[in-house]
Amino acid sequence: MTQKLAYLWGPISAFSGPLAALLVNKGWHLHIATKSSLNLFSLVPLDLRSAALDLLETALGGHEKLRTFQDRIKLIDESELNRATKYDAIIFCGMPPNFDEPRAPRAHWAAARLPAILKALKGTPIYLVSSIWGGVQKDGVVPEEFEFMRRKPVTQWEGVCQHYEQMLLQGLEAIEGQWYLVRIPMISGNSDNGEMLNFTGPTGLFREIAQTSDRSYGDHKLHLRYNPDATLPFLPADIASQMFWRYLEDEQRPRICNIVSTAASLNQEWLQFVARSAGLKESVPNGGDSLNIPSTLRKMLLDTVQVKTRNLFEVAGRYQLPPVRMDQEYFDKVLRAGKHKRWGRPSVPEKKVLGFSERLAQYYFEEFVPSHIDEGWVKKVTTGGTTIGFMLKGPDRLGWVIKTANPDAKEVVVERLDPAGERPKICFRFTGTTMTQLIQSKLPLHRALLLREVEVEGPLLQALKMTNIIEQFLREHPMSAEQFAAVDEH
Repeated sequence: MTQKLAYLWGPISAFSGPLAALLVNKGWHLHIATKSSLNLFSLVPLDLRSAALDLLETALGGHEKLRTFQDRIKLIDESELNRATKYDAIIFCGMPPNFDEPRAPRAHWAAARLPAILKALKGTPIYLVSSIWGGVQKDGVVPEEFEFMRRKPVTQWEGVCQHYEQMLLQGLEAIEGQWYLVRIPMISGNSDNGEMLNFTGPTGLFREIAQTSDRSYGDHKLHLRYNPDATLPFLPADIASQMFWRYLEDEQRPRICNIVSTAASLNQEWLQFVARSAGLKESVPNGGDSLNIPSTLRKMLLDTVQVKTRNLFEVAGRYQLPPVRMDQEYFDKVLRAGKHKRWGRPSVPEKKVLGFSERLAQYYFEEFVPSHIDEGWVKKVTTGGTTIGFMLKGPDRLGWVIKTANPDAKEVVVERLDPAGERPKICFRFTGTTMTQLIQSKLPLHRALLLREVEVEGPLLQALKMTNIIEQFLREHPMSAEQFAAVDEH
């Protein structure tokens, strides 16, 4: 069986994260575009390498899963796109699917990159991921045609979606090739456990309903301002990514496909399930309510949007795709998962950062680090005879240097750094407090550099490369509280 390779461009979002996890589970290999820390303030909504890894780890279900599939995932800087690489598909997800994701307003900057990608990877089929709200025409229907008159946007989100989709289509005009447009709705929690990558989109509504229940609201009915005879298009993240994967594998796929639920229900139906899952008797449409729901989501609840899905039903029938059940059992899981993770808010109280000591630094560099490095890591950090130094700020000027013990670079040694001796080619300087945060994975190295809590000396490009390698080591091998305690005891 030939391995398939896809190039995924765009931020890791509530849709593209689960999609990446599904594709690698199905045997695909992925190259995922990221941006370097040098391009931190770029308006393009790509993730930094470290941020993308964190989100992919969550989407895959934990660090061990990420390690299992690490040979199928490669994070590459957007500028490092290799024209010689033969891709089976380009998946362009420039706009996060949920209206309240912070990177969504930068979608038009993402769409502007499309012509350059098409030119670099000429001949590769490209799958453009848009939003249902990018294609609403004047009669309130989202068609599956290429050309139509869009209506005047009723929300800022709809305006962003329209601008993004129109720029995508304009970018296709200059280059001939295979392209496909897939429009998706908002994304909600997985159908199996209710969890999602980030708490955006319809989560704002679910959170408010759950908190309304906790306040023992009046007559135990949910009084909500919504259009009972309309429906709000959204799908569980795993179902949306599964539908997209089936579309990707279909050799007879249509040019444009609107992916929505094959068993969609009106607001007056699915909101009853949400209310009962929250412990309320029923949901009652009202002229006004006191719920703190984002204004964009409120307008979506009142708007009547119909979506043509003829092609989706053809695909669903070909692959025996079962109808998506978004009943009370599903919303029980969504609300339970949201409460468990505090709807995305930080957990309190935060774990205490354990204190620094000279004994801790000595143990970490002279015992912990050598016991966790392998031959592959040695080759990465010592290429070309590179030496890496770590120096603590303070009058004692404690420091350690990592270097190879032989010319074959098969064994590494960690030695005390002689302040009067030869300087390492790359040297990181930080305080003891910063060190304890770094080695417990409480502070990413790239963030510490941006905040100037860590200073780095050496050639810029080589220093950035080493930063990524060392940050990966810190993520994969954090020191536990038990190890801290054992050091203190001795």
